[in-house]
Amino acid sequence: MSDVVHIGLGSNLGDRVAAIFEALERLDDCEGVSVVRVSTLLESEPVDVVDQPCFVNAVASVRTVLRPEAFLAMLLQVEEAMGRDRGGVVPRGPRSIDLDILLWGDERVETADLTVPHPRLHERAFVLVPLVEIAETLTHPVLNESMANLLTQEIACNGPVDLRCRMLARGSLQDESGFHGPRMEEDA
Repeated sequence: MSDVVHIGLGSNLGDRVAAIFEALERLDDCEGVSVVRVSTLLESEPVDVVDQPCFVNAVASVRTVLRPEAFLAMLLQVEEAMGRDRGGVVPRGPRSIDLDILLWGDERVETADLTVPHPRLHERAFVLVPLVEIAETLTHPVLNESMANLLTQEIACNGPVDLRCRMLARGSLQDESGFHGPRMEEDA
């Protein structure tokens, strides 16, 4: 039996778009993991530590037979293989790749190393916008609100999304042949 997991992807160092695609390819190549759907790419302003480059973000829906702790370990291995140093000088500072478990189906997971749903999911437009795109009716298992309602609440608290998140690409980033580069806005 497999579970549907939603993960957030982010990068703000180097070729940010290439890093997102590389992470998706690496995840899809992992035993017991299959990337099912990928959101549009967004560029967003940094949150918390604001003196750093903008991020490229996406959300992916993934099927896995792994349990949450094993899945987290696999994500950390992918991050490390892509040059992520979690022992960096600035927590939440610049990073080549960031992979976060946002939701594990409708389950709650609480361990020493993992809290799911992600504790700040409902406060982050750069997570909610792509989640609404690929899973609008999905319900937050703790807050008991749809992703669309959570996004509406986030906008009411923090203002228009378009001031904080910009669409980098539109259309599917995934087809039968795998992941491919986005159609950029200037290509329209």
